[in-house]
Amino acid sequence: MDRFSPNMFKAELAKYYDVIRQYRDYDKECCFVDNLIQRDIPTAKRVLDICCGTGEHAIRMARLGYEVTGVDQSQDMLDIATAKAMVSGLSIDFICKDVFKLAIKEKFEVAYCLGYTFLYMTTNSDVRIFFKTIRDALLPGGLFLVDFINGLSLSKDFDKDEFIYEHKNATIRQHDRWCLDEKRGVKHLEFEYEITDREGRVQRISAEEYVRIFYDDDVQVLLSDCGFTNVESFGDYTLKGEKADAPYILIVSGKKI
Repeated sequence: MDRFSPNMFKAELAKYYDVIRQYRDYDKECCFVDNLIQRDIPTAKRVLDICCGTGEHAIRMARLGYEVTGVDQSQDMLDIATAKAMVSGLSIDFICKDVFKLAIKEKFEVAYCLGYTFLYMTTNSDVRIFFKTIRDALLPGGLFLVDFINGLSLSKDFDKDEFIYEHKNATIRQHDRWCLDEKRGVKHLEFEYEITDREGRVQRISAEEYVRIFYDDDVQVLLSDCGFTNVESFGDYTLKGEKADAPYILIVSGKKI
């Protein structure tokens, strides 16, 4: 079973990714990452952005003075990220690779996977391979953090099934359908996008994805099993550590042993 349809992050949908994901507060998220780094590894410079997409986190971390490498399996997304970095005058190394097969020679002091991409790890085997791959890319004592939607929320029905986004060149209508496989703890999401350009031409694109229902304790145990220590959770983008009952966002971090 594919985790998502091939067109989910390519071609036309990649072009509109930033508009569709406009609900994210990248400034707040990167401020949190920076604060965590300054708390735990204040000398850290080399940062790995896993599943970096169109580069919004990578660009902000580079502006904060970090040496950033961004990895994603979608070249279309990376092309957008590279163009943004060039316009911003930033030097960021973007690499097109499968996150399960990184094989990057350079080692990093920090790695993060933000944007809920972790939800695509639909089995414990996926998670262990992913965590061990990240562990291999870190220096001893290196910091890793990942965010995801709390299973307490993701397992429920969504409040809305239709969204409208305004792009400078088009209006995008997104219609959602979903069903939950309670036995496997996986939610199947289907998306129908209706993209109307400024001349009234309409393009329709279908896409789908499978996302895992994760809970705080499960992820903490998996991180510990994969060679991370000092594992802790945060319920929001502060360092207060309010965690397991957070209604939406959870961030779990740990250090490589």
